[in-house]
Amino acid sequence: MNKTEMLKLFVLIERIYPPFRIKNEIVNYYFNYCQQFDYEMALSCIIGHIRKSPYPPSISHIASRCSLHSLSAEISDSRNWEKEYVLAKHVS
Repeated sequence: MNKTEMLKLFVLIERIYPPFRIKNEIVNYYFNYCQQFDYEMALSCIIGHIRKSPYPPSISHIASRCSLHSLSAEISDSRNWEKEYVLAKHVS
């Protein structure tokens, strides 16, 4: 995720949770952590959080959700690879 995308997420959080305020120091500090996140995945995590909680999400909450999504995607990919391998072995 780039800095513009991260700002979009922060603006969304700020609009939903008025006490949450964006400051330059916060943006610069958290950008190092957020660079590795996929924007769409982070947006999805934040929207899910907004539906469930009256409090703004923490970066660690978003990170844990993004990590869970990426881990489940990796597991799904490895299972697909395993199925293809097993099928190929039976075909040849």
